[in-house]
Amino acid sequence: MCTCGGARLKRTPLPTPVSHAAVGFAIAAWTQQAPPATRVCVACAACAALPDIDVLWSPLHLAGTSPFAHRAITHSLAFALIGALVITAVFFRSERREQRSRVALVLGLALLSHGCLDALSRYSLGIEFFAPFSAQRFRFPWTPLGDPTGLTGQLIQEALVVFLPAVLIGWLGLRLRSRSVMTTP
Repeated sequence: MCTCGGARLKRTPLPTPVSHAAVGFAIAAWTQQAPPATRVCVACAACAALPDIDVLWSPLHLAGTSPFAHRAITHSLAFALIGALVITAVFFRSERREQRSRVALVLGLALLSHGCLDALSRYSLGIEFFAPFSAQRFRFPWTPLGDPTGLTGQLIQEALVVFLPAVLIGWLGLRLRSRSVMTTP
C-alpha cells in the first residue's frame, strides 16, 4: 500500500516500463520522416519510460501532494517539454536544426504518452499534468487499466490493452514506412 494525499492505495505497477517503451517506439515509427531512424525509435522508447524515474525516490515515502511524488512533476507537460529539449540537445546535437526540431517534437510526444497511459488507470489519484503550476491530478474518463485479479491478470490485461497493440502498430509503421521509401522513384 502507498499513501497518496491521505488516501491509501494498493500499489500496482501498471503500465510497466516495457509497455511504455513499446508505445514510445510506435510513436517514433509513425511520426518521423520515412524511413524511421532506429536511433530516434530507441530514444523515444526510452523517453516513454523515463517519467517513472520518480520511483527512485519512493523509499522516501513522500506525500501524494509533493511535487516529487509518483505521477507528479515527471509526468507533467512541463517535464515532457523540458525533457524533450534537453535530450535532443544532448543526443541529437549533430543533426540539422530542422531535423532536431522534428526529433524534439517526437521525443516530447513519447514523454507525454507516459502520463496519458497512466491516466488510463484507475488505481491511483491521477496524473499532475500541469505540475509545477498546479497540484491537481487528472484521470481520463475511460480507465481500462487497473483492478486486475493478481499479477497474472494484470500482465495479461496490460499485454492486451497496451503492449501488443503498440508492438503491432510500431512494427507496421517501420515495415510500411520503410517499404514506401524503397518504392519511391
